[in-house]
Amino acid sequence: MRVQDVIQFLSQKDLVLRLYFTRKKSEINYASYSPVINTSMFEYLIKIIRDNLDLKREMDYEKFSPIGSYDGVIETYFTNEVNNFTYVIDSYKEERLVRDDIDEKTINNFGFYCLVVTYNNNGTEEKIMFFRRITKFKKLSKKGIMGFIKNNRFTQIENNMLGIDGDIDIIVKDDTMLILNHVAMERVFSINDQYTEKAKETMSYIKRANRIENFEQFEDDCFNDMRIKRILAKLLTEEENIEKCFQNFSNVKKAIDIFELEIKIIKVGKKEMIQYESKEQLMDIIRFALDSYYTSIINQRNGIDNSL
Repeated sequence: MRVQDVIQFLSQKDLVLRLYFTRKKSEINYASYSPVINTSMFEYLIKIIRDNLDLKREMDYEKFSPIGSYDGVIETYFTNEVNNFTYVIDSYKEERLVRDDIDEKTINNFGFYCLVVTYNNNGTEEKIMFFRRITKFKKLSKKGIMGFIKNNRFTQIENNMLGIDGDIDIIVKDDTMLILNHVAMERVFSINDQYTEKAKETMSYIKRANRIENFEQFEDDCFNDMRIKRILAKLLTEEENIEKCFQNFSNVKKAIDIFELEIKIIKVGKKEMIQYESKEQLMDIIRFALDSYYTSIINQRNGIDNSL
């Protein structure tokens, strides 16, 4: 799926739209509301979304990475790689929708909304979902005055407000995701919880290598550093490499010497191990697992791959 495909989909006639506002209740539990929207608003939303996506036709694509993305890039992912995706979608089922009135307290707890657009293609229903973090006006409504001007008269708006715009954070069709806003992806689907689980799996490989003395402190410090945790989560996608971490320990010692790293090698019994002493060593040690230290073929130049 590409942005051009989405624009073409939105250009079809007889589209049907459903709007959902969602709040997170617990780690895997979401509550969604689905208010009715009028036809004119629906047509306007489709237009501004299409116009917004039209500006992104020429953007490059790359696979979603826990570490982050570059500006001007659309990330791709699959729904089965997002733990909480199913829980969010389940909250849209008719029997699960919340029917209570949407009061001010409820509005303040909404985290994101989803526009579900469907099209009947010769008897087969095609569907695209557009996710967007909520634009809130809570701060202004509590400490200032919100209103509108009509007939040269400013009138205060008494109720809290929600904003819907043409910007889209995440697009989903079938099992494919286009991520236009990396941070929103993490917030909408609570990916940080998922990073922790993947980082734990990666850490189990490093632990089995048994080459770090004072490992428990090293592990604690890694999980208390969000950047390191993201890197560990990404490492799990390179399982073959992480299984071999510290396998060539003589090269670990060589890298320490070449790059003058503040890391000591000690003997524990008959085994040589890295002595972990402080948080300042975290990235240097993680780079061993990443195989980031290198010598170039042509000029025999020593370097560190910092594309993390």
